[in-house]
Amino acid sequence: MISRIDAFLKARSSLQVTPTCLFLILVLAAADHTTGYELSFSIFYLLPIAFAAWYAGLYHGALLSIVSAFVWLIVDITAGSHYSQPFIPVWNAAVRFLFFIVTAWLLTTVKAQLEKERSMARLDGLTGVMNGLAFSESAQAILRIADRFERPTAIGYIDLDNFKSVNDTFGHAEGDRVLQVVASVLLDSVRKADLVGRLGGDEFVVLLPETTISGATTVFENIRESILEKAGEQGWPIGLSIGVAVFLNAPSSLDEAVRVADTLMYRVKNSGKNRILIEAYGGPEGTGQPLHAKKPREPRAAHPQ
Repeated sequence: MISRIDAFLKARSSLQVTPTCLFLILVLAAADHTTGYELSFSIFYLLPIAFAAWYAGLYHGALLSIVSAFVWLIVDITAGSHYSQPFIPVWNAAVRFLFFIVTAWLLTTVKAQLEKERSMARLDGLTGVMNGLAFSESAQAILRIADRFERPTAIGYIDLDNFKSVNDTFGHAEGDRVLQVVASVLLDSVRKADLVGRLGGDEFVVLLPETTISGATTVFENIRESILEKAGEQGWPIGLSIGVAVFLNAPSSLDEAVRVADTLMYRVKNSGKNRILIEAYGGPEGTGQPLHAKKPREPRAAHPQ
């Protein structure tokens, strides 16, 4: 039952959740009025408030808090309650409103913290790109869509050349900064629909849906040139070995796609490093032969101090 309610409310926008909760308040008010003043229903008014706060946000939770407190006051008065002083029901309604609004605030705060922790669990703590698990989950969904609609997808495996020398020469703190700069360039170089992940160490992976050979070539050349330019400015002696597999038909699995791109990257490593190698697979263009191999370019020297 709870899971059905959760699925029902998640499938609706904030503007749809609030009217649903308002209707629930009216149902509760009718039941409250029917049973008279001897039975209190005030605690049940928390249900629509909780639903609105959790699924629509604090603003909607606050709105429902006001409505619930006001409706309870009207029901309490019309149900025949007797008080020694006329201000007492108003005071009770104000106390209930305070209780409702605090509950709404607590729920939205808890949800925000949960979402923050969930987001952090999906991101690499150092670079801010997706970690391996998050990348795998999102990439598999993209590949399923590509398979269903027979759309091209490109996946690039990036390994930093001579990264160990940065750690050895400049220290691990500088090595961490290199990884952060690389990740920043990757995120700035792709579209919102693209995925960037860190698989560990100095290895990154980029998935580009709806991308052909020419598009992948442009993206990864820009990535390589931008990173080499920043490396030259900082005096980092690094390069990039990049293997890119363009699947004109969706691969059998994500593991297979990553394996192919990883193999291409190692071919670059074994043939001199600091290159881009792009191959196409499947479809009329998919010969399985190298379609693009960019010659290495030396990183620019660091600017004089």
